[in-house]
Amino acid sequence: MFKMKPIASSIALSLMTGIAVAAAPGGAILQNKVIATYSDIGGKTYTAESNIVEISIREVRTATLTLTDGAEQTVAMIPSSKVYSVHTLTNNGNVSETFALAAANVTGSDDTLDASALKIYLDANGNGVLDGTEGATPITSTTLAAGASAKLIVESVLPAAVALSDKLNVTLDATDSKGTAAASTNTVKITFKNSNVSYTPVIWEQAAGGNCHAYAGVNKALSYLPAKAHAEASMFNGKMGHLATITSAAENTFVKNAVNSNNNNYWIGAKRTGGATSPFAWVTGEAFSYTNWMSGQPDNAGEDALAWRYDGVWHDVTSSASAFYVIEFDIDCPLPAVAVELEGAKDEKCDGTADTAFGTAKLEDMYSGECAILRSRATNNGKSLAKNVLLNYTVPTYASYLTGSIKFDGTDQTDAVDTDAGKYDASTKRVSVLAGDLVVGATSPYAQFSVKID
Repeated sequence: MFKMKPIASSIALSLMTGIAVAAAPGGAILQNKVIATYSDIGGKTYTAESNIVEISIREVRTATLTLTDGAEQTVAMIPSSKVYSVHTLTNNGNVSETFALAAANVTGSDDTLDASALKIYLDANGNGVLDGTEGATPITSTTLAAGASAKLIVESVLPAAVALSDKLNVTLDATDSKGTAAASTNTVKITFKNSNVSYTPVIWEQAAGGNCHAYAGVNKALSYLPAKAHAEASMFNGKMGHLATITSAAENTFVKNAVNSNNNNYWIGAKRTGGATSPFAWVTGEAFSYTNWMSGQPDNAGEDALAWRYDGVWHDVTSSASAFYVIEFDIDCPLPAVAVELEGAKDEKCDGTADTAFGTAKLEDMYSGECAILRSRATNNGKSLAKNVLLNYTVPTYASYLTGSIKFDGTDQTDAVDTDAGKYDASTKRVSVLAGDLVVGATSPYAQFSVKID
């Protein structure tokens, strides 16, 4: 008897391979093999496995960095203040990656200013603001899984000096472990304004006897210290604010009219220097001499701050109470700035007729008995009216004033003290011509006179 070998009556092939529902991670190895199942005529089953073919997944490193908030900002030009921008870094690759982060000032283009410090923070909760402990520790790198994103907040600290015309540009860069930078649209452009308040303070005008400072009543109820902080963080016309310091009856009256409130208390900028009966001091260090206490005040009942009432009278209040506040901005008065020019010409015959062109050059080689005609005028290059501009000239040694030679705007003037613009004082050898008031940018007519060489 001989035996027959089994004959496969059916064969089934199955391909075993790594199948993933998510994108395959870079560097992953997919193993592939074929398993054959079959049976003989007697129904017995068998299996056979192929060799393994491996597939490796190429690592892909790519990322994008976008500016999601604060791309173009106009902020108050407050020295050393902080400006924030929000950026989103996305790992579009298929491997976890650590990105090196660097914020930098932009040079060239329209940039005229550099931030004095730049810091990067991780916005862990992704709400676009630094809250909790997020602003405690700056970062220089962050690690993202494949497909993950992170919000980053750049803090730009303004320098100590900022001008209204300045422009500050800042960028953020992210570079992966292979030195490839994230694709980026990421320049923050910061320009400046000279106010950050929504209200319009009232200026105590110089023409009305004022100090040019601006005042406003802020109807936001706060205790004393928060009100003080709010005032000092406010800017108007390029000047930082402070709680108002009222140092005269005229100022107190102006503030009362400017605030124009009924039945409200306002903090102004004075607090006791120590205990319950210690003296008050202004926040600016000015002398605390003028007062306008209401009857029975201060009552020294443990009340450490000064409140100003709507009708202009003062009383002491505990600083933990809530009140509105009066803010003051120490704006500089616009001042006149007068420039004076003087020109000369030779008049050899002393007949009032110039023999040479007027100019500022030396009048060379003049003889005794000859005359020089001098003319002068003034220009107001300042920012406000220059009143009663008086031009004075003192005749030098070895020269004498030529009697009756004063002219103003081409018109003869007398030497005497009278109603016209000119005069000559022989005791002081001084010629004076009243040019009058000069508005901003105005130039006076010429004042002219002659001197004779002794």
